[in-house]
Amino acid sequence: MNSVTRFYFWSSKTCFHCFLYFIGFYGLIGCQTQGESYQPISAETTEILDRSSNLLNSGQYRRSMQFLDSAYQQMGNKTPLDWWERYNFLSRIYLKYDVDLNQSRVYLDSMFWVLEDRNRLYQKEYAQTKFLEGDWYKAGRDFEKAFASYFEGREFAQANLSDCLISNLTYQLGIFRYEQQQYAASIPYFKQAIEENQDCWDADMMDQNLYFPQMYRNTLGLAYEKTGALDSAAYFYQKGLTFLETIEKRYPGEKKFISLARGVILGNLGGVLASLGKTQDAERFLKESIAINSQPNFDVLDALTAKIKLAELFISQNRLQEAEQLLVAMDSVLSGSELKNRAYVQGRIGWAKAMDAFYEQQGALEKAYPYVRMHNQLQDSLDRADDALRTVDMEASLQNAAQQYQLSLINRDNQIKNIYLGATIGFTVLLVIFLAFIWQGLSRSKNINKVISQQNIELQETLGALEQSQAENTKIMYMVAHDLRNPISSMVMMADILLSDEQISGENRVLLGHIKTSCNNSLNLVSEMMQSNKNAASFTKEAVDIDRLLNYCVELLQHKAHEKNQKLILETIPVTAFVSREKLWRVISNLIANAVKFSPKGKSIRISMKKTSEKVIVSIKDEGIGIPESIKNKVFEWYTDGKRSGTEGEKPFGMGLAISKQIIAAHGGTIWFESEENKGTTFYIEIPIKVQKS
Repeated sequence: MNSVTRFYFWSSKTCFHCFLYFIGFYGLIGCQTQGESYQPISAETTEILDRSSNLLNSGQYRRSMQFLDSAYQQMGNKTPLDWWERYNFLSRIYLKYDVDLNQSRVYLDSMFWVLEDRNRLYQKEYAQTKFLEGDWYKAGRDFEKAFASYFEGREFAQANLSDCLISNLTYQLGIFRYEQQQYAASIPYFKQAIEENQDCWDADMMDQNLYFPQMYRNTLGLAYEKTGALDSAAYFYQKGLTFLETIEKRYPGEKKFISLARGVILGNLGGVLASLGKTQDAERFLKESIAINSQPNFDVLDALTAKIKLAELFISQNRLQEAEQLLVAMDSVLSGSELKNRAYVQGRIGWAKAMDAFYEQQGALEKAYPYVRMHNQLQDSLDRADDALRTVDMEASLQNAAQQYQLSLINRDNQIKNIYLGATIGFTVLLVIFLAFIWQGLSRSKNINKVISQQNIELQETLGALEQSQAENTKIMYMVAHDLRNPISSMVMMADILLSDEQISGENRVLLGHIKTSCNNSLNLVSEMMQSNKNAASFTKEAVDIDRLLNYCVELLQHKAHEKNQKLILETIPVTAFVSREKLWRVISNLIANAVKFSPKGKSIRISMKKTSEKVIVSIKDEGIGIPESIKNKVFEWYTDGKRSGTEGEKPFGMGLAISKQIIAAHGGTIWFESEENKGTTFYIEIPIKVQKS
């Protein structure tokens, strides 16, 4: 489950409370009258929203909405900001929880109505509403309008608000990067938000002094965790816990929220420590997190995430009975969920992955298969939903929004100048005595207008050409991706249909499973090709048994070797390394396939391993045609002209070794080869065993 999404939209004290308090000090309703002054949110509204958020947080969605409606109906005189806060709460509910974009837009428009003609009086609220409008457009995949709203909101905030109050807008831009899975690119935004938030400490604002700072630190830790920098992630989780211990003395009345926040961070820290092999501390922190957030009106979804991590830890230690108890309890919680939204899907994915590991540890692979299938199907559904978001270039989009904004200013300036010009001409009729001077001024003004208009036209033409070029490139990319995805998806579907036939068993079922896995990996590769801002270091690393991975690759490619009467000889030793399973599989499969392709019939291909204290070396040795001296320095190049056909006329593509080199480099390793023409080639891969420290 993606814990940052839940933590970002977490109860009134983390999600809604953060937004509600952050935006909740000033608002009005209706038209602004002469001498109208700021009216703060009432204590009664704060209490209502707090209670509604707690109910929502504990999984009681319907009770939360019923309580909110009934409590507001019973309130007496409401301040304008009381209404604005309610609309803000409901708009976000329908944007992120019970997703209904039309209903969310109704409440968003009501927020703008409250602020109509009052954006100078309620500056924080206006900036935040513009950002919420950007989130709404983003959810509807209208990214051009989304970035226009983000840009306008941030421009307004930078012109009118202190750094303290801008910090949350900076954080939201980081969240956009995070949701694109560009985790490394999101980190500077979260760090900047923490820096900007330091300006808040002289003011007594609970949202800026308590709610946001712990959220920024926790999300920063999550971003580092996603990049594989586990030591850095643990460091910032610890910083979040230290912050909560310090701030508790300043806000003794917020013990429940601080306990809830501590439970979330402890769960994230426990998961990282488990990955680092510190199992005793990991188990202690995860159990403490579960004990906190399993309480009534705490964060039941976060408790579920911690239970998944604890179950995986128990499975890795072969404590299967304890793991089974957790998994059964989690299934009950998920089955009783009122909403089947993104958070629910992410919870099911984590649970299915844990169930797969549970049965695999038992050796019951047939029982594990349905959960592998469930995990893949749910993950594919999320990936398809996020494909469009991942291809968006945030920096370029913001720059384009800035250019459009400047163009609108230029056009407005031109209109104003034309108005003044007409007034000047009329005035010159009455002031004939100054005609010569005025005429000179008019001529100069006309020349300026012509230059500005010409520059405006040129700028618009340039922007049009850029947009057309971008649209053409995007169209070509998606056409290629579409042509690739459809046949591969059909192969996955056909494999599923065949696997559903219980009469297919034994080696045939295993081979069909391999076909499906290979097709799914190919679909992942196509999805990566559709991302315009790839970051090779952003994939998630996990503990992988390299010897088992080699066995799988050899088994999958045996049929190719049998076609040429070749032997694949595998020599392995038990080695576990922190790598991306899918990407390393891609490298090794490519190298073995190349060895088969460039070896004559009847030859042998030897795959072996060596281990040092910190690294593992995999070698693939063939008895093939070798690599000529003339192309040895070209084999790792993109789109190389050094590609050759195989010994049986197999067609080359020229990108496999370039991709392999990029993947190995992203793991902090190296790839090289030794070759003698007409005698054979040996490729070597050397990768670190442990996770690299940032």
